[in-house]
Formats: sequence, structure tokens, C-alpha cells
Amino acid sequence: MKVSMWWRAVRPFSFTVSILPPILGAVIAISEIPDVRFNRINFILTAIGCVLAHAGANLLSDYYDFKNSVDRKGTFGSSGLLVDGSLLPVQILRAAWLTLAIAAAIGIYLIAVVPNGIFLIYLVVIGAVLGIFYTAGPFSFKYHALGDIAVFISFGSAMTLGAFYVQTGQFSWIPVLYALPLGLLVDAVLHGNNLRDIANDSVVNIKTFAMVLGEKYAKVMYYGLIIGAYVITVVLILAVNLTPLAFVTFLSLPLAVKLIRMVRNKRNLEPQEFAVIDAATAQFHTAFGVLFLSAILIQHFVIG
Repeated sequence: MKVSMWWRAVRPFSFTVSILPPILGAVIAISEIPDVRFNRINFILTAIGCVLAHAGANLLSDYYDFKNSVDRKGTFGSSGLLVDGSLLPVQILRAAWLTLAIAAAIGIYLIAVVPNGIFLIYLVVIGAVLGIFYTAGPFSFKYHALGDIAVFISFGSAMTLGAFYVQTGQFSWIPVLYALPLGLLVDAVLHGNNLRDIANDSVVNIKTFAMVLGEKYAKVMYYGLIIGAYVITVVLILAVNLTPLAFVTFLSLPLAVKLIRMVRNKRNLEPQEFAVIDAATAQFHTAFGVLFLSAILIQHFVIG
């Protein structure tokens, strides 16, 4: 089996949403806790665990979306490998559980070695429940209009707080709050995907939040998620002691405007043109996240 095929199966374009949160958590630990001893091995394991959990959830999503006819001929989204017959459902399912098992093993190791690691159990369980039951039954968050909440929690505050805790062995609200802008943008990736698929998803027995809202208000929600990331960043600067250097995130505003225009003009675009809205939003999430991280790093290492 070609490596390139499995690489496509895990949808690597979206991995930035699971790479940036553990980096952010570690950076906050370094900048907020003066005497913290940065553990490189645990940081690397945390990042690998987050990405593997994300990959496993993507594979499970492919499997259940195909089984429930959400992914079929003529639809966008997923890797497309089951729809075109390149892989068998059982292959995707086995790969999903193997990937998740490795992520779980990393989580168990970190629980064992991190001081007061018992708290990590709660975060690992939350991540497992939200990731596995995102599409798996008996209750699937995605199919009951709760997918937005699941990804906002998982790829926002949960991963960031977990990475912070791995380095410090203590709880803090700072990583929870600082993760909010990125959490909104992760949800924007999913919501853009669901906005694109309203028509296709409406013919099967599922209900995404975009379907509940309808296209008009789903667009409004997308705008709110994009703009909300900037608004919350400003609030964090003014009220939660985030470095004013975080205003640098506004350098990503041209990308945000481009995305908002793309969504606003959805009906004037060919389906293939709008099909990239999730990937384009993921790229915006990356640009915003790198700027956000850079501000904290420069404040800590350069300005002091």
C-alpha cells in the first residue's frame, strides 16, 4: 500500500489545527511560569499524541461518513479513498483504531510521568470521547449538530491546557483563555466544510449545525467565527494580560477578508471553487496561529 495513499487518508492539510495547540500550551508554560523546566521529550510526545489522535479521528470520520452515505459519489470532503474504492472500509477502520491506540499509549505514559498527572486523565478522556464519537455511534456529535462544540473544545482549550499541564503539572485558566481565538478558527474550518455540504448532507439522515441554521445564517456564523478570533484577541490583550504584540495577528486580516468574501459569494462560485473552503480556512488558522505564537515568544525571549 502506497505511503502517499495513507498520507491522503489522514488529511494532512488539517494537521495544523492539532499541531498549534500543543505548541501554544508549551509556549504559555514557558512564558507564564518563570521556574518551569521545559521537557523536550514530553513536548514532542504531546505534539505527536495530538496529531495521531487527530489522524485517528479523521480516519474514523471517513469510515462512518462512508457507511452512512454522507460521503458518496459527487460529494466533497473526506479523503475520497473509500468513495473511489482505493481503500476498503475495514482498512480505514483498522488504521483508525491503531492510530488512536498509539495516541492513547502516549497519553498513558504522560499521565504516569507528569507530576500530578491524574488531571490529564480527564483531558485524555474528553479528547477520546469527542474524537471517537464525533461520527461513531451510538451518539455521533457531528450528525446531531454538535460537531462544532466538539472541535472547539478538542482543538482549542483541551489540547492547549493539556500541553501546558504536561510542562507544569498544574492547572491555569491562561491556556484555556489564550486558546479561544484558535478554537474559533478550528470551528471555522469545520463550519466552512459543513456550509459547503448543506445540500449534500440534507439528503441523508444527519443534521449539522450549518443545516440547522440554513445557508444564510450559517454564513453569518462563519463571519462571526473569523471576526471573533480578532475580537477575543483584543479582549485578551486588554483584560487578561496577553502581550500587546498579539495585535500582530491583524496582519492576517487580508486572508480573513478573502475568506469572508468567498463565503458571501458562495452562490456565484462553481462547486469546485468553493470546495476548498475548509483547506483555505485551515491555512488562515495557521497564519493567525503562527502570528499569535510569535507575539508571545517575542515578548518572552526578546523583550522579557
